[in-house]
Amino acid sequence: MKDYEKALREEFDWSAVKAEALRNPHYDPDVEDDICAVFLGTVFALTPSGKYYMPWACSNVTEDEAAEDEAWFEALEKVAGEYEGWIESGEGAPCDLFFCMRPE
Repeated sequence: MKDYEKALREEFDWSAVKAEALRNPHYDPDVEDDICAVFLGTVFALTPSGKYYMPWACSNVTEDEAAEDEAWFEALEKVAGEYEGWIESGEGAPCDLFFCMRPE
């Protein structure tokens, strides 16, 4: 299986991603904590399989693809955590992936 942590560190300039997120605070009066976020891309462009699927769906993804995507997402969350952030899907657009963090 590919070293996804290494690949993700090379694919994104995480210091720049974090700085961009901090320039994009989202203030929502309905949410207790504000967050900063920046768009990373879609699952179609970023994940190894390039597919969006539900865990119980088996007709459009192989077990190997699912395992690769799972490893990729775990690596993405780990790298995001190293920069004090986490990954969220888009609201209303679950194929979009965002790096999120709390304002400093």
